Amino acid sequence: MAGHSTRHARSWQASSKRSFRKSEYLNPKSESILKFKLLNIKTLDSRLRGNDSKVSSFDIRIYIMLNTYSKHILKNGIRLILVPDESKEVVTTMIAFGVGSRYESDTLAGISHVLEHMHYKGTKKRPTALAISEFIEGVGGEHNAFTSKEYTGYFVKVASKYLERSVDFLADLLTGSLFDPAELEKEKDVIVQELDMYEDLPMEVAASRFETALFGKNSLGRDVIGYKKSVKSITRDDLIKYRDQYYLGANTVVVLSGNFGGLTEKEAVALIGKCFNLSERAAPKYPKIKLNHTKSYNLVHRKNEQSQLVIGFPGCSHTDPDRYNLKMLALILGGSMSSRMFTEIREKRGLAYAVRSSVTNYLDTGSIETVAGVPHARVEETIKAILAEYEKIILGVTATELNRAKEYIYGSLLIGFEDSTELASHYLLNELLTSQIKTPAEVAAVYQKITLADVQKVAAKYLDFSRLTISFVGPELTEEKLKQIIN
Repeated sequence: MAGHSTRHARSWQASSKRSFRKSEYLNPKSESILKFKLLNIKTLDSRLRGNDSKVSSFDIRIYIMLNTYSKHILKNGIRLILVPDESKEVVTTMIAFGVGSRYESDTLAGISHVLEHMHYKGTKKRPTALAISEFIEGVGGEHNAFTSKEYTGYFVKVASKYLERSVDFLADLLTGSLFDPAELEKEKDVIVQELDMYEDLPMEVAASRFETALFGKNSLGRDVIGYKKSVKSITRDDLIKYRDQYYLGANTVVVLSGNFGGLTEKEAVALIGKCFNLSERAAPKYPKIKLNHTKSYNLVHRKNEQSQLVIGFPGCSHTDPDRYNLKMLALILGGSMSSRMFTEIREKRGLAYAVRSSVTNYLDTGSIETVAGVPHARVEETIKAILAEYEKIILGVTATELNRAKEYIYGSLLIGFEDSTELASHYLLNELLTSQIKTPAEVAAVYQKITLADVQKVAAKYLDFSRLTISFVGPELTEEKLKQIIN
């Protein structure tokens, strides 16, 4: 078994070096980057020949899977990333555009999300929502879409032999949608119901209000879904104008991840180039915001079964060198069931069923926050306990905590990236938001190099109590009372 895995690794490495003829769809400046960074292949070979039981065929396959991709820039500016994995029998096709709710005016708040919905309401080839769904679901495939504050994406996951079908499906959605006015009116009502649904979820409200408190009343601090009034006012002409403004080649990333069903690299490039005939124009840049540099609170008073809290601070951007260290800090602080927040808030005090710390990154800013749902009578105790954990971690973490967090991240990466959709999402967002692709193996290596001093440095830098931000959804807590608790 070990011998077989070594031959497989070597044959793949040899075949990966083949040159491909230029495609008519490629930009002359296109880069075709084939990553194969199995840096310790000689060591692995040696250990395999010595029958070292610690190395398996799985080890080598994982190393190959997490280190391999090629990138191509098409003539119209589309960035295409190919992530091959012949060990799978499925393929994910994912496409995203660098536009989301932070690009919207208040008048058109929510239009990115409305546009995403309307792409599934009928096209020239498939004029009904049912025909669209049946085209992929009829072969056992999955399809979905997502809208965030900074990007909008669409994906299909199918058996490998249906790769071309999935590409045709997405191209038809994005270039052939009808935007029927009657369907638009119905869908706007559906989205208003979606908005009402989120408003009935107290933790969703608390999370939304946290970003409003942190970033202010602007497009970044606003909900992705927009307002009822703005959603209801959107017209067919608005959708077409918005799409033509942002759904452009240079603002687009496409990823194919998995088994390409026999298609060569050249054929895959040609397929995407033929199907996605997008304009070469450049898209507008995102509007910058003025960050809040003081303490900020957003309190929503309503009668829930629980009080919901989000307590945190401004963080860093997608490209900030601190981002990995800050995520490591958040993991140790409250990212798992063995973390400090979970142990103190749930296990020791019994204050909450759910408590978790995490990091959010945007193009120019970010946040680190802890969320918890607690009994109304114990809100004050919970706030004090969370703040105390923030204060304690500024003093440092232990080597045991750091090593445990590193193992947690490594295992999570392997589990997550076994799925072709997760792998596609990783490459897509890396390219779209940072233009600096790191393979999963490279990301894992970054985390493995983090030191105790690195974690303590970001804790001292970002857990700045002069910029403490709190959102609350529940009864009774006033801003005056909150200030007393904090002080």
